Amino acid sequence: MTEENNMMISECIIDSTKCIKRVERDCGDSDEWTTVLFVSAETLKGHDSGTKTEDTTPKSRPGESNYGSEGSMGRCSRVAAACLGLLCLLLLAGIMVLFVYYNGVTVRLEERLLVYRTSNNNLTEQRDELQVQNKNLDKEKADLKRRYNMLNQTCLEAWRKFGFSLYYISDWTESWDESRQDCLKRGADLVIINSKVEQELICPFKRFFWIGLTDRETKGTWKWVDGTLMTTGFWSPGEPNGASINSTEDCAEVNTFNDPEKNWNDLRCSERRHWICEKLPDQ
Repeated sequence: MTEENNMMISECIIDSTKCIKRVERDCGDSDEWTTVLFVSAETLKGHDSGTKTEDTTPKSRPGESNYGSEGSMGRCSRVAAACLGLLCLLLLAGIMVLFVYYNGVTVRLEERLLVYRTSNNNLTEQRDELQVQNKNLDKEKADLKRRYNMLNQTCLEAWRKFGFSLYYISDWTESWDESRQDCLKRGADLVIINSKVEQELICPFKRFFWIGLTDRETKGTWKWVDGTLMTTGFWSPGEPNGASINSTEDCAEVNTFNDPEKNWNDLRCSERRHWICEKLPDQ
């Protein structure tokens, strides 16, 4: 056989279908092709007997089964990739939302912190100012206390204790009403003379003094400033002489230049005289 026939025989051995088709196309030397078909038939017979199995189910071609499996795996991979991408997008969106929220919270906290710091600074300044004011007030308090002690000592020296009362003798003159107001400011009132001893107490001071006696309420009825009636008096002879309705001599004075037992006189309340205040020690 020729070289071409040898190649054809080889192809027939590999694939009998090709060989048959080749015979149908080219009806050459019948002897040669008979030999080829015989060899091919034997080869196929031996191949079928050697590979015969009990599995009678039709088998698909290897190319078809592999292609289906690879397609399924490809679709699963694409679905998994899509899910993973979607999950990444959701995660990124969540991170962005948290980032925006965190920035907002941070800004609000910083604003509150700034307000608190400002308030704290203001409170600190106010505290410092109050401390300075407190120190100044302490100094003023100490100074006032010192001055009060000095004035109190001076006042105590001006007051004279006799019996159960303290007496203050003025150094200047005022009307009867103004003299009484001064006594009231001192926590006292114009002196009330209830005894001879008390009368003699003021006589050594050679002055004209207002005492707490008046008949303003009822002419001729003399009352002390505490509202009690006068029962014991030390009037000068002919006094009091202002009992008439038209008289303005409604206040009593003591003339210490006269007899200690007879030195009271009624006088107009507008006249200016020294005065004597009286109070209890605990007032």
